[in-house]
Amino acid sequence: MLPEDMLLHFAASSIRSVWALELLLLMKKNPQMWNVGELVTQLRGSDAAISEAMQRLQDAGLVIQAEGGFRYAPSSTENETLANDLEALYRLKPVAVVSAIAKAPNIKLQILSDAFKLKKKD
Repeated sequence: MLPEDMLLHFAASSIRSVWALELLLLMKKNPQMWNVGELVTQLRGSDAAISEAMQRLQDAGLVIQAEGGFRYAPSSTENETLANDLEALYRLKPVAVVSAIAKAPNIKLQILSDAFKLKKKD
């Protein structure tokens, strides 16, 4: 298994939400073509939450969009190893994985807060 800190960093930087993690694990376990409606039903989420999580998983190279749906398809053996090891770590230490994701900085919030920072006058 890859080092825990590497897996937690991957979860925080690439997965970035518990929804995305749960989607990844569901799709990994059931490697079929999924549409957003089916994923919403399976995870009892909203279209927006599922769509955003799917975009993150696509950006991370873990799922692909094809034939009107999505399926688990890591873009490299490295991504497949990361997904497998993250799944194993999540089974062993779910709180550590969820905490890493929850503590990850939210880019949208960071941009908003940076817009309101006061600049020092020289």
